[in-house]
Amino acid sequence: MLPTLPRIHSPATVRAVKYLSLLALTFLGGCHTFTQLSVSDLSGDPISTWVAEGRVRKVPEGYLIKAVERTTPPPYATNNRYPNGRAATVIGPNIILQEIDKPAWLVELDGK
Repeated sequence: MLPTLPRIHSPATVRAVKYLSLLALTFLGGCHTFTQLSVSDLSGDPISTWVAEGRVRKVPEGYLIKAVERTTPPPYATNNRYPNGRAATVIGPNIILQEIDKPAWLVELDGK
């Protein structure tokens, strides 16, 4: 009779790893965080406010984001919305990051 080798990966272990991986992806994939980036000049006057969806990545120039909204102050105030997101780099001398709730206009858009 030939000697048998021990089974390192039993079917139960493989199945458990597969289900735990799927569970982790479910929780990680469903999380959408929103971050507000307030940009001001050296004297503290506002330049723009961005709302980012998902990950905010620090780079030497500033922050890489998936923008969903950008607002600029008067005298030429604008409010741009990007429902599908838009890749952007936020650059400025002073940038303050703050986690926020999902913007109301996006909640309303998702409801339709």
